[in-house]
Amino acid sequence: MKTSSPLAITALVGAAFMLSGFAGGGRVSSGPAIVPYVCEGGRPVSAIYEHGGDFLHAKVLITYDGRTTELEAAPTLYGSRYMSEAGAGAQPLAWSLRGERAWLSEVTDAADVANPGRPIAQCTRQRSAGGEAGHSEGEH
Repeated sequence: MKTSSPLAITALVGAAFMLSGFAGGGRVSSGPAIVPYVCEGGRPVSAIYEHGGDFLHAKVLITYDGRTTELEAAPTLYGSRYMSEAGAGAQPLAWSLRGERAWLSEVTDAADVANPGRPIAQCTRQRSAGGEAGHSEGEH
């Protein structure tokens, strides 16, 4: 039986680490971060922001009360705003952001940027004690 050279073994181990997603001592990113919020009464909301720097493609996945809804970037007077499509028998949802605060609401007219809609939840972004856990303000 032939013995393998140390170079071949090193190459095989390196390939295995690359395929497994291991990147040395650093964190491996598998997609956009989950940004946690806490709403009144301690109810959690999680948000996943995608394509934050590109208004035409920006969207957010909001999970609230066990339901996940996809919302797309929409015009607003202040901060950031995302809107969902109207579902069967349901009003469109809006997720509005200003700094660390966020609001989930039902809207009747998506084109009316001055009308915040009927509030569902008022939330505050949660930051980890060890530093930044999600996107910076400019990313959404």
